[in-house]
Amino acid sequence: MEIVKKQITLHHTVSVIGGFMGGYTIFNHSDVFANAQTGNLIRLVLSACSGDFGSIGFLALSFAVYAAGNAFYAVARRYSRLSMKIVSLIITSLSVPPVSVLCLSGNPILSILPLCFAMPVQWNAYKSAAGNSSATTFSSNNVRQAVIQLTNYLMDRDRKSARNARFYWMTLLCFHIGVAASCLLSLFFSVQSIWFAYFFIAAAAVAYYRYESEKIRAFPDRK
Repeated sequence: MEIVKKQITLHHTVSVIGGFMGGYTIFNHSDVFANAQTGNLIRLVLSACSGDFGSIGFLALSFAVYAAGNAFYAVARRYSRLSMKIVSLIITSLSVPPVSVLCLSGNPILSILPLCFAMPVQWNAYKSAAGNSSATTFSSNNVRQAVIQLTNYLMDRDRKSARNARFYWMTLLCFHIGVAASCLLSLFFSVQSIWFAYFFIAAAAVAYYRYESEKIRAFPDRK
């Protein structure tokens, strides 16, 4: 169905945003990954165990902000009249200026906190597409599913496995296109390369509009 194709296009476009934000924070901000917390929590425990108390405060704060992003999603999903997909794009758009301002003010580490808030909102808003559970902000499950689905196809020649494998491999490709873009732009514009995120956000907004328009055409009674 055309609606499924546009949903997949939207998911892959948003994955570019996730890759861009992840690459931006790692490249520009001491290898801190704002999109997820596994690595940061490991570093928090290691810092505590090794007596590196200087980084504990920031890592704990980044966790608190990330948790707040998840809590915001739960509340907004219940009370907002807007689709959480568009709410996520709005939140991501609003996170860009504070990142830039905090960098200019001499707080390069604290500047990633707005992204620590925005990325879990994106993860929850775009957690699946075409029946596939898939994160747009990190790659662990996407790698697992891409390999499993491809292996299933090679063993069984099952068309559904082939479609699923293609979906996950494309998600990984799009995510890492975003990573590459963040790296190349950071080489020329350093921390202010964050402003280029608006190009990808705009592309996602267009993909969202096309997806919603197709939904209205497919299900006119659900306007």
